[in-house]
Amino acid sequence: MATALRLPATETVQAISSEGFDEIIRQHQRRVYRVVFLLVRDADVADTLTQECFWRAYQKRADFRGECSLQTWLLRIALNLARDHSRNRRAAFWRKLVGLEEAKTSTSRAFSLSAPQPSPERALIAREQLQAVWDAVDSLSHQQRAIFLLRFAEEMSLEEVAKLLRIKVGTVKAHLFRATGKVREVLKEK
Repeated sequence: MATALRLPATETVQAISSEGFDEIIRQHQRRVYRVVFLLVRDADVADTLTQECFWRAYQKRADFRGECSLQTWLLRIALNLARDHSRNRRAAFWRKLVGLEEAKTSTSRAFSLSAPQPSPERALIAREQLQAVWDAVDSLSHQQRAIFLLRFAEEMSLEEVAKLLRIKVGTVKAHLFRATGKVREVLKEK
């Protein structure tokens, strides 16, 4: 688990030069991309939203008050961008029209076994199991999906998730309990 970067109290993100901001991007880009990719499961969209996240952070750096870690602030921006993207019905319409849903499925399959040369049967079973998990996660509400992915895919603590989403730890636990139960239920049906 990566440690959160906190700026000294005397230094604000606004005071950071463009070279300094490049270092912030290098430190946080992978995690921001992973979180966005796990939510949208489209590599091109995740790339675009990651760039948008850092562009907005740079533009809004004066709004960063230091009440949370820089990483939390960046992930909050990324989560909002992913949520806004998923709400955009026009984008969903064009994805279906152009046939990018198949590309999304093949992208999620990239997460399958990384073991060298698995047998075709094992690879097929792993892909089917992975697709079943993604389908189960897709059935969750946006909030539950975000909490589930941050907790299990990003291995963030409940406190980190609560801080990131600006909700109480008890609320995180309740959503995580419901999300886990629903995922298990959907997987049992399959």
